[in-house]
Amino acid sequence: MNTNKPVSKILLLENDPARVEALEAFGAARQLACVPVRRDALAAALQTHYDLGGVLLGEDFGGSSEAAAAVAVALEVERPELPIVLRRAAREEGDDALPEALRRVPRASWYENEPHTLHEALDAHVFSHDYPDPLVDGITDMTFGRLRGLFPGLEVNWDAPSVVRDRIIFGEVLTLIPIETAWCRGWLLMQTEEMPLIELLPPRAGRDEASDFRDVNGVLGELTNLVWGAFRNRYLGNASNTDEAGAGRAQVQVPLLINHRRRYLSFGSDNPQLCIKYRLTCPTTGREVVIDQRFVFSLGWSREGFDETAAQAAAAAEVEQASGELELF
Repeated sequence: MNTNKPVSKILLLENDPARVEALEAFGAARQLACVPVRRDALAAALQTHYDLGGVLLGEDFGGSSEAAAAVAVALEVERPELPIVLRRAAREEGDDALPEALRRVPRASWYENEPHTLHEALDAHVFSHDYPDPLVDGITDMTFGRLRGLFPGLEVNWDAPSVVRDRIIFGEVLTLIPIETAWCRGWLLMQTEEMPLIELLPPRAGRDEASDFRDVNGVLGELTNLVWGAFRNRYLGNASNTDEAGAGRAQVQVPLLINHRRRYLSFGSDNPQLCIKYRLTCPTTGREVVIDQRFVFSLGWSREGFDETAAQAAAAAEVEQASGELELF
């Protein structure tokens, strides 16, 4: 699915099938990928989905407000990064009748008789960063080109980019590299599963041994470096007053936190991550590997500072340069 409009995957916790259907239709029209989950399947769903943007919780999910409160507490313990948006029947009911957990845990509430409140809650707590189309297009374009260069015999596709608030690590191999321009500062993250990538790596020149984890480390590190270089070349200084803007942030640092047992990685902020999953497929065997790419602008982000005209001009210059290089041969 090669589309570049960011979506966000949301757990949908509601009892009523008609309400679930209506919210799924709402989500499909507004860049939300709703995942309906029954109460007895919630634990399994949290194990399956590591790239969520939030939770829509009905005030009576599980049969009562007390049952919904227990779910809110469980989510707070298991995945505190996920914003919970609570559905209320009507504002007139007030909050006093709600269990304490439903008043404390959700980041926001919305009301069925005021649909605009759902828009407002999602904009504030899920889509709080606006990733401009030229930026997302540029990222997928430059990453696609580097993947084709490293894996010339494989088919390359990508899922719709998504806005993720989860902090769960995907796979066993992960690379990080800092990124900084006048309008953003944070990290580029690449992660994948070791064995599927080993199975797709080409034979090593001049060696009889099969590929191993060192080859995975090397190719993922090389990919990360190539994408970082392309990002830097295209977007470095993509704003006015570059030196002044960079100097103002130069002393700000936030430690990373990695909990291997929990497969948890924190960048020290609540900012959402821009996630793009690239799928490499062998046309002969059908084997596939997923490379999960994240841009985490945890130290600085200015949508207004991103110059779309300059970004498009830089992309055009890269295409022209590449065409010229090909003509030389």
